[in-house]
Order: sequence, then C-alpha cells, then structure tokens
Amino acid sequence: MAFIISHLTSRTYVALRRQRGQGLVEYALILVLIAVVVVVVLLTNGQAIHNLYSNIACGMGIGHCTLGDQGGDQ
Repeated sequence: MAFIISHLTSRTYVALRRQRGQGLVEYALILVLIAVVVVVVLLTNGQAIHNLYSNIACGMGIGHCTLGDQGGDQ
C-alpha cells in the first residue's frame, strides 16, 4: 500500500513539474515575441520617436535643441 501511494505521489510530482516547465516556456516565448515586436517598432519608427522626445526635452528647456526645418516662414 505504501508503495502504491509513493508511486502515485511521485508521478503526480513529475506531472506537476512538467506543467510548471511548460508554463515557463510559454512565458519565455511570450517575452521573446514582445521583444521582437519592440525591436521592429523601434527600427521602423525610431527616428520619429527620437524627434518626439527631443522636442519634448527642448520644450522643457533640457537637452540639446537644434533648429531644423520646422515648417516656419521661408
């Protein structure tokens, strides 16, 4: 009887460990997918994001402000 109980508990433990490992792999895959999306967004929109933050910093009086073509009087 004790053998049967120990066998069942060990099999349950192994099954729970396998599920926990599967969950960790799923979370890792989700994090990799998010990282890939962030890299793609930054590569495609990086300059626009840089300009946005530069304009905000310049408006607050911090950072290096450059006078580029801002669509003013020509």
